[in-house]
Amino acid sequence: MKDSVIYLLYPEVKQIAFGVCYDSQKNVVTVNDDLILSKIAELQAAEPLRLLRLERDRLIASTDWWVLPDRTPTQAQLDYRQALRDLPTNSPNAALDEQGNLINVTWPTKPEA
Repeated sequence: MKDSVIYLLYPEVKQIAFGVCYDSQKNVVTVNDDLILSKIAELQAAEPLRLLRLERDRLIASTDWWVLPDRTPTQAQLDYRQALRDLPTNSPNAALDEQGNLINVTWPTKPEA
């Protein structure tokens, strides 16, 4: 992850070899380790909500057909979709377990189609 963060923070870095960063002209680029570690911590802290949003978006997309113009969704279906949209706000303690699985999220129950 450190290399990815270096490339993100230092776009002039084109190669990293044995922990040394180089630009396109093979000049050494000095990087700030504290800044890199801070960005890694920031990304790790944001990962649970990023994964929550990915799964939430997948679940909403799987029910898009409920709200097509030629259909009338039930109130339960509308409530389910709204509960999915509200998940990031309603899941302030979302976290990852040791295996990287999302925990501390109460997913709404999908109603019958």
